[in-house]
Amino acid sequence: MADVQSQFQLVYGTDDKPKSTKDMIIYSIQWVLIMFYPVVWGYAIVGLGLGLTGDVLASYMARVVLMIGISTLVQAASGHRLAMVSGPNIIPSLAIVAAYVIGGKEYALLSFNAYIIAGIFVAIIGGLGLISYIGKVWTPLVLGAMVMMVGLATSSVGISLIASYQAAWPFYAGIILALLCGYISIKGKGLLATIPVLIAIVLGYVIFIALGEFDWALVRSMPVFVTPSLFPFGTQIPPVDLIITMIIVNIFSAINLYGNIQGYTGIIGAQLPATREKRYFFIFGLVEGTVAGILGVPSHVSYGENLGLILLTRVAARFFILVASIVFIVLSFFGQVGGLMAAMPQPVAGAVLLGVASTLIGIGANIWHQGSTFQTREIFIVGFSVFFALGMSMLPQGFYDNIPRLVGTLLNNPVILVIILVIIMEQVIFREKEVAPEVKSSASEKQNF
Repeated sequence: MADVQSQFQLVYGTDDKPKSTKDMIIYSIQWVLIMFYPVVWGYAIVGLGLGLTGDVLASYMARVVLMIGISTLVQAASGHRLAMVSGPNIIPSLAIVAAYVIGGKEYALLSFNAYIIAGIFVAIIGGLGLISYIGKVWTPLVLGAMVMMVGLATSSVGISLIASYQAAWPFYAGIILALLCGYISIKGKGLLATIPVLIAIVLGYVIFIALGEFDWALVRSMPVFVTPSLFPFGTQIPPVDLIITMIIVNIFSAINLYGNIQGYTGIIGAQLPATREKRYFFIFGLVEGTVAGILGVPSHVSYGENLGLILLTRVAARFFILVASIVFIVLSFFGQVGGLMAAMPQPVAGAVLLGVASTLIGIGANIWHQGSTFQTREIFIVGFSVFFALGMSMLPQGFYDNIPRLVGTLLNNPVILVIILVIIMEQVIFREKEVAPEVKSSASEKQNF
C-alpha cells in the first residue's frame, strides 16, 4: 500500500482535531451528507423489498437513520476508532429479501429476530479473537480482490442509479456530477479539494429540485416526529433454519468487515492491535447485529466504500464523523428528515458511487502490484476469481431457484464469493511450496542481476 499512501497526503489524520470552526462545520456536514447514502440503501433494498408502506415505512426509516448514527458512533468512538461510516449491510439485507421470496413476508420479518441471536454468536466468537484468524490467509491477493470487487459492484450499482431515468437529462447530470467529484478531488486546491462529495450531493439536490424531479411525496408522507420502537415486528422465536442462515451470513459479513478495515488502514498507513480487532468484532456482533435486530433493521457494517471516500476527501479525522453521527441520531427523531435522505435522487447517489468506485478499482489493482510477486499464478487466481464472482452475481434469479438458500446467498454475493475463491485457490489448489530463505535470496540475486 506504500504507493497509494505516497500519492496523496491526509489533510486530517485519524486523531487530529479541527484547525478551525469552519473546518469543523464543513467536514462534519460532509459526513452527514455522506451518511445519506446508507439511508438510501436501507430504503431501497429492505424497505421496498418487503413492501413496507405508510406508518410502518416511516417508522422503519427513522430506525434506519438512528441505527446508522449509533453504529457509526460506537465503532468510531470505541471499536475500530476510524472515520468509517456504517450502514445497512448488503449481505444480510439481500438475505432478508431472499427470505421474503422463499417464505413470504411473515417469515422474512422473523429475520430481524434471527439477527439478534446471530449477533450474540458473532460477538462471542469475535470477542474471543476467533474471526481474527482470517488474517493468516488474508494476503494481498485476497485484499486486492475484495477491494476490486467492491469497486466493480459499486460501479455497477452507480451506473444503474444514474441510468434510472433512461437516456434523459438526469443520466447526463449524474455522469457530470461523478466527473466533477473526481475533478475537484484531483485538481481542487485547499479546502475545495477535500469536499468533493459534499459539493456533488448538494449540487445534485439543487439541480433535481429546481428541475422538478425530486420526490417530495416521500418527504411529506413521513410524520414530523417519530419515536423508535423496539421489536417492531414482534418477539416470536424464528425457525432454526433462519437462525442458522443468519449466523452464517453474519459471519461472512464480519469477514467482509475485516477486509474493509484492512484496506482502510493500509491506505492511511495504520495497523490495529489485536485487542482492537477483538473489540470491533464484538461491537459488530452486539451493536451492529443484535441491536439492529431489536430495532427491526438490517445488520450494519462499516462500508468498503470508505476506502474510496478517504482518497476523495483526504480527511480521516474521527472527530468529524463523531459529530456527524450524533447529528444523525438527533435527526432520526424527525421523520421528514429521514424522508429527505431516502429521497436522494438516484443519479446523485449513483454519481457519488461512481466516483468512489473509480478509486476502489485503482486501489485493488495497486494492492496486487504491491505483493511480493504477481506472475502467471497470481494473475490467473485473481482473474478467475474476480470474473467468476462477478459473473455469478449477474445471473438471473431463476438460476438460484433450485439451489439451497444458504448456498445461493453465498454464490450470489460477489464480495463473499471472491474472498472464498481467492483463499481456496491461493492456499489449496495452487498453494506454493515453502522455499528456504537461502534459495529465495539466491533467486532474488539472479533476478536482480
